Amino acid sequence: MSGTSGTADVRSVDVRRYGEVPRRRWRTVLAVALAGVSGVAGYAALAPSSYEATTVVRVDPIGTNPFESGKTPDQLVNTQSEAQIARSSEVAALAAESLAGGREPDALRSHLTVTPSADTATLRLTYDAASRQAAIDGANALATAYLAHREAQGRARQEELLRGLTESLDEARAALPAAEEALASAAADSAQARAADTDRQVALRDVQGLSDRRNDLRAGSFMPGSVLEEADRAVAASPAGDPLFLGGGVLAALILGLAAAFARDRFDGRVSGGREAAEAAGAPLLAEIPAGPAALALVEDPAGPAAESYRLLRALLVPALRRRGTRVLLVADLTGPAPRALPGANLATALAEALGDVVLLSPGRTGAPAPALAPLAAAGGTAKVTLHTTGVAGLRVAHGDAADGVPRELIAGEEFRALVSELTAAGTWVVLDASGGLTRSEVVTLAGTAGAAVIVAQSRETDTADVEALATALERLDTPVAGCALVVPAGASTARHTRV
Repeated sequence: MSGTSGTADVRSVDVRRYGEVPRRRWRTVLAVALAGVSGVAGYAALAPSSYEATTVVRVDPIGTNPFESGKTPDQLVNTQSEAQIARSSEVAALAAESLAGGREPDALRSHLTVTPSADTATLRLTYDAASRQAAIDGANALATAYLAHREAQGRARQEELLRGLTESLDEARAALPAAEEALASAAADSAQARAADTDRQVALRDVQGLSDRRNDLRAGSFMPGSVLEEADRAVAASPAGDPLFLGGGVLAALILGLAAAFARDRFDGRVSGGREAAEAAGAPLLAEIPAGPAALALVEDPAGPAAESYRLLRALLVPALRRRGTRVLLVADLTGPAPRALPGANLATALAEALGDVVLLSPGRTGAPAPALAPLAAAGGTAKVTLHTTGVAGLRVAHGDAADGVPRELIAGEEFRALVSELTAAGTWVVLDASGGLTRSEVVTLAGTAGAAVIVAQSRETDTADVEALATALERLDTPVAGCALVVPAGASTARHTRV
């Protein structure tokens, strides 16, 4: 089949058609997207909100022997054990006392997560609650309670060590008078004197050492630790309270709507746009014709958009027909049997308006296609086909009435071909109106008489399979398809018409 000069094959995949799918299927996109957004909004409204706040605590070594040396403070703290202490019931009870609202310690523990650091003596206390402020207050209260509990443990450990040192110091002091008394009673330079002096030196050394250790213990720092980072903000822990979740849900709903539009477009066999019609016909789109109440647009509304579309179609077809050396045009009307478009009659009227001598042969239609084309008087023909003048200047018609029109069984005969040849020899343009009233075999038979064809489809009603089948049949008959046209709802025409 013929194509346009200097343009790519219209059957090839054009990525631009995918950009037209959302426009054609905008109702599908909108419906699915709204359903998705409603679902996301409903979940966000019904699902319980949850927020998390985190406090970072530095842990100082107060639970080990303070006189141990050779280790750093971080090495003296077992963060795994401290994490268990932070989640203890004692800490939860202290935190519950400081929080308003009478929270239960067990409830606090169930919402607390403690994460120990692997290389530093720090803990991360994360508390989740139904509100941002509750999460912040809970995290800070638990951190404060943990440090207070550690301080109490440190003080208790300090008192325990002090008691032990005091008892040892008392024992050392008690041994000193006995050693001094034995030294005083022993003879000078005697063995007894030397032994007593040794006991006295040991007792003095023990008293001094224990006194120094007790003083160091009393003066030592037993801070339990400190809060490195207070919880001053809370983040959404559940999708319901996260703005990113809502934004992502809206985006996902839009993507789902687009996917539904593409899926529907893929499995919907009907012609949805001019580009799709051109691809199915394997020929350029010449015009998009707005459907309107006027059946014969060039007579009933000569200045309307439909009439202008038929004139554009005429302007593109006539040069193509002349280049092909033919005056016989087949209008393959796939818009259906309803007389709302009448592309054959309208195109014949447009040709008569410009060329002045046109014959419209409508074998598939019983009765005049429009009041303006009702037969006025006989004006030539053959023994079995009578041509009639009409109210349109320069246009004669013969419709499918068996009495004097074009009987359907006649279109395959030589007499019909002879009539067409006689008309074209006289310089007449012939429009063969292959309307929806004809079967596919009759349309193909009629096409054998034509020198070129134009396929007219109805948006959202004509199947692409029918367009492709007809185009293939015309190709096999060596009847070139000069182009195609698409009847669309009024105001929906957006095609860029192609030169032929």
